[in-house]
Amino acid sequence: MKAQVYRNLDRPFTLFGIRGRYIVIAGVTLLGVLVISLIVGTACNAFVGLATALILTVAAYLTLLEVQQRFPEKALGRRLGAMNLPKFILIRSKVWKR
Repeated sequence: MKAQVYRNLDRPFTLFGIRGRYIVIAGVTLLGVLVISLIVGTACNAFVGLATALILTVAAYLTLLEVQQRFPEKALGRRLGAMNLPKFILIRSKVWKR
């Protein structure tokens, strides 16, 4: 009996090189870039707002790719969880030695 194996089930979801949990962060960041560019566009003119949106979008994308390489998806979950803990609780990584 032959079984069909789906190779994409083991891989995380990616969108433009952004993986899994980072897609939510990218969406929130793009929403913030949109708000900032609208404020700048109404304060100055439309061209300045468009240029601001373009520059901030590229900068946010490159920063997110750098953070994604530095912290894998599981480490991101641990870091976000550690940020919600009170300051008097210490978190130390356990290094397993054989």
